[in-house]
Amino acid sequence: MTKKDADMFGLKQTGGKAWSARLTIPRGRQRDVGEAFGTKSGTKQDAIMSLQTRDKNEAIQRRGAALEALRSQVNEKLAAIGKPPLEGDWRPRTVTERAVNDALLAKRAIEEASTAYSPDRNADGTVNENVPTNEQDNLHHVLTSQAEDVAESLSDEEGHQYLSTFMDTLEGTATPLGPLLDRWLASESKTVSNGLIDRHKRVLSVFGEYLTSEQFVSEGKPLRRAASKGMPSQAILRSFPVQKVDKKLARRFREWIEDRKAANTVNAYLSSLRSFWTWLVDAGEVEGNPWAGMSRGLKKIAKRDISPDAEKRPFTEQEMLALLTGEPNSRDPRMVLMLHDVFRLGLLTGARQNELCSLTVGRVVVPDNPEELWGISITRDVAKTDNSVRTIPLHPLVRPIIERRLIAAKGTGEPDAPLFPECPPGGADHKRGWTFSKHFLRYRHQIMGEEGNGTDFHSTRRCFATFMETALANGAAACTELVCDHLIGHKSERLAANTYAAKRFDWSLYSEAILGMVDKGVPERVREALSAWCR
Repeated sequence: MTKKDADMFGLKQTGGKAWSARLTIPRGRQRDVGEAFGTKSGTKQDAIMSLQTRDKNEAIQRRGAALEALRSQVNEKLAAIGKPPLEGDWRPRTVTERAVNDALLAKRAIEEASTAYSPDRNADGTVNENVPTNEQDNLHHVLTSQAEDVAESLSDEEGHQYLSTFMDTLEGTATPLGPLLDRWLASESKTVSNGLIDRHKRVLSVFGEYLTSEQFVSEGKPLRRAASKGMPSQAILRSFPVQKVDKKLARRFREWIEDRKAANTVNAYLSSLRSFWTWLVDAGEVEGNPWAGMSRGLKKIAKRDISPDAEKRPFTEQEMLALLTGEPNSRDPRMVLMLHDVFRLGLLTGARQNELCSLTVGRVVVPDNPEELWGISITRDVAKTDNSVRTIPLHPLVRPIIERRLIAAKGTGEPDAPLFPECPPGGADHKRGWTFSKHFLRYRHQIMGEEGNGTDFHSTRRCFATFMETALANGAAACTELVCDHLIGHKSERLAANTYAAKRFDWSLYSEAILGMVDKGVPERVREALSAWCR
């Protein structure tokens, strides 16, 4: 890059000769940024900010701050839709973060040191008052001196920032949230889904917006000057002291977010923040959780706000028939077949959409005895909970679907080939059900209208449970509540079932329940529609 190119980098001159800062979006992120900004084309190649000058040299001076502001704006938009920032996971280590990390390590070492009285004595046997009298105080003195040495090696401004942050963190008076957030998210990523991590990041981004909001600033809270200067909300969040998040602030955040979001969303936001503070308590960084009990009353509000038509429910008989006999608008015949196959399997197995779409050759159970029912295994890697790991018998009405797909999968020669190759992994958690859910949503809207009246694919599980209850009432003795819980992968709510009953019954009992459910619980016209498709 020549000097001229370097001077012009990140700058753009308009027809009116005024200069603007131009942040070029990497090619691989242009779709994400387009989605974040809601562009008509679906992509965004750059972000522009006027520098309000026609003087080139002045524009060069203003460019750095403008590009930083543009990048922060883009990253906040990306975070709002659960996407990673432009720079991905990489971030430069700031002086503040270095100070916080150093102080936390020092604090841990000091806490582990002995407090036993061990004074240093002079030659005459008197205690030397100028030397710490125990290992803990001595270590505090040594590590503080080391921090002072680090501060002296930096510029005056950075040295002051490093030492003040180090001491505030060491003494527990003002620990910035940033490094703690990074540690928590890294810990969470080992045990929870990517989707939940994305939600945590969105919530933290919104919490940062609150800290920069006019309401928060007007309450006389810290960082007023930073907010008034337009400091990005992410930067304010990361520098905000964890010690200043108290019950009062938590309650005011709830009131602020309640004006902007539905009760269920508010509850989810508070849950993320409560989880973060629970981790902080366990890590010994704070003593109490200001978010505990902060969700009180939200479930009642959410229930009150839900219209009767929006309450989740099973499909009606007419809706099942419409979905069973309808013709999806998709131009791809593979997707049409996939929609019909998965929907039918959902009705008669009670399995979740991702459990079905993730089926492979190895997860099909073919018994040695031809008189026994086939089955499908839901393995731990796709099961939602421990109770979801199970094997479900296949009724003869839907077994042909699995037989057909099993033959096709084996024909690929691929080891343990997927039965639904039309559903590639997608979404934050790379689930095969992600692809299916988009197609099924469009099909459901096509058949039932945009509103959906409280139904989704999960309604097939509600139908399955309804079929089991109906069959039991009609004399199918095997269709008990506990057997139904086992088949759909739920933990029974009854103490006796949870504590004393067998965790798994014989295959014959589950098979009898599936046969009895279809015979005495599934409406006759629905059985006929299922039979017509699978012949």
